[in-house]
Parts: sequence; C-alpha cells; structure tokens
Amino acid sequence: MTDANGLPDLPGIDKADGLRRMMNKPELYEKIVRDVYTRTIDVPKAIRTALDQGDFATAERQAHSTKGLAGTIGAQELQNAAAALEKVLHGGEIPSTEVFGQFEQALRTVSEGIALGFGIKPAG
Repeated sequence: MTDANGLPDLPGIDKADGLRRMMNKPELYEKIVRDVYTRTIDVPKAIRTALDQGDFATAERQAHSTKGLAGTIGAQELQNAAAALEKVLHGGEIPSTEVFGQFEQALRTVSEGIALGFGIKPAG
C-alpha cells in the first residue's frame, strides 16, 4: 500500500517525520531510506565481530551511526534502541541479550519493511 507521496508502508518508520526532514521531497526520502537499508543491514554482525575482537570503539561507532541514520528517516524505535546500545558500548560493557536483542529487532523491523516496501531483494 502506498500513500499520497507514492511511498509504501514502512513498518517502524514515521514517514511524515522522515519526509519533513527531507523537505517533503519523496524522491529524496526514498533515496535516503534505501541508503539506510544498505548501510545498516549488516550492522549487528559488524558489532558482534568488533566485540569478539574487543574493539568497543568500532562497535560503539556502528551503533552511533545507526542511531543517526534511524533518526534521519524517522525510525524512532530503532534510534532509541541504537542509543541504548551505544550507551552500553560507550561504558566498555558487553551489551546484555535484552539490549542487543531490542536493537536487532528494531533494525529487522525497519530493514524488512524497507525491503518489502521497495522490492529490495536481500543479498545472499
């Protein structure tokens, strides 16, 4: 289902908020949403790899970047989950299963919605 701007339903994303941030330009918003998908799809794996190597700085940067990208497109729940993860990582702690799980679930909701809405075929 699409809205008046020709944009599909995007679970986990407040399109009105995201569009406002893109000066109500649906083409620009779609480009940014697609870019966010590409840039965040492998973030959980990248964070796990960084943590396995004891690289908290890289893991924290990944969470921080995801937080900013989520905010840009209006994905508030993902933004909040990424902020919580970033805070734990900033403290040099391994995130709890709950904190990391909330982040992964929020990212999955957004990513799957983008893929479905725009007909993006998952890699692999």
